[in-house]
Amino acid sequence: MTWPVQPQDDVGLRPPSLPVLREYLADSGWTLVDEDARTSMWKPGWSSAEELFVVLPLREEVLDYGDRIYEALRVVAYAERRSIEEISSDISYGAADTVSARLMPEAPPGEAPLSLAYSAISALRSYVIGSGSALDNHALVLPTRRPLRAESYVSKVRFATRPGSFILSLALPLVETFDGVPSVGGHGGELETGQDDLEPVQEPMFDMPPQPFGRWITNRMAAVARTAQLLADAVGAGDQPLRAFGTPGLEAPNATELEALSGLGGPERNAYRLRFAQSPLARRSRDSLIVQITPGQQRIMAEAAVYLRTEQPRSDVTVEGMVVRLSRGSNQGPGVVVVEGVADDSGVVRRFYLEVVERDYHEAIRAHGDGLRVVARGDLDTRGSYKWLRPARSFAIIPGLEHGDIT
Repeated sequence: MTWPVQPQDDVGLRPPSLPVLREYLADSGWTLVDEDARTSMWKPGWSSAEELFVVLPLREEVLDYGDRIYEALRVVAYAERRSIEEISSDISYGAADTVSARLMPEAPPGEAPLSLAYSAISALRSYVIGSGSALDNHALVLPTRRPLRAESYVSKVRFATRPGSFILSLALPLVETFDGVPSVGGHGGELETGQDDLEPVQEPMFDMPPQPFGRWITNRMAAVARTAQLLADAVGAGDQPLRAFGTPGLEAPNATELEALSGLGGPERNAYRLRFAQSPLARRSRDSLIVQITPGQQRIMAEAAVYLRTEQPRSDVTVEGMVVRLSRGSNQGPGVVVVEGVADDSGVVRRFYLEVVERDYHEAIRAHGDGLRVVARGDLDTRGSYKWLRPARSFAIIPGLEHGDIT
């Protein structure tokens, strides 16, 4: 199943140069079968039920060059079961997988409430980071400092909207470097929507490893969406408890991914569709996949994310924050310290209890009195509304950090 290729898919896209388009066809499996003084003819290098041909002019100076290239791209899109937008991402950026979200708000075509658009764009960014981080960290709750590779990669992801329906599209690059191409998210990795950032730069295709980092992320995003959907259905039907989301596995969604999937529908949890389309320029590309996420599935995914972050026991958790309370039964010996801080990548401030030895208790007193930030490490054990780190493996004042906002 694919989304129809509409003529408006080409709106705003400039026709690629002939050398780049010919190189794309050669690198993506098309075969040159004929060439004369005016045109070249290409056909798919794979078996097809239909006989398809792409005809290109030999010169860009022909008057109807744009129309001819558009028709050629329509044939390529049909043969590859992708949209012209997705083909153009490959040609413009040297190779890119596409992840698109079709939102379904109660609004005229091409429009959406601002709250939904904001939530969806933020969720897409978190989705990419969550899946990219999962390739280097298999924890179901990511630490405060996420893997640098994922944070760096998201700054290279391109964001665009597509006309016709309210569709948000991400182009996930499959090469590490883009010569002359501005990165989306130059300010702290934020996805940006300015048109200047979306201007494609036509460069030759790049050599790629069989499975680039971007392809691993696309595969992960698709697998996690399907796994989360199936788990949400099982929980909704009463066949599985919510804690089933806490079962480790290679395709088990982490809390960041679950929050992203539950946030794509916006505050009202509108239904939406995700489409994953892979570039044939990288080996072992898979067929396009469409997953529709219902409001009920979003609600369960959101509850699962909260469960993973606040209720499921976790080992070796690190908390950075401020000492807000101390207590012990006598003037000597161990005592209980309460640290208000952040323990994962959500940035949410929570209170954590830990029992420390006398030496660390004196350090906690100093930190509390002088407004110094501390770091504590232990296994998270939730008892009712209380979150304990026990056993407390370490407790220390962070050198050089004075009292300030917890981030």
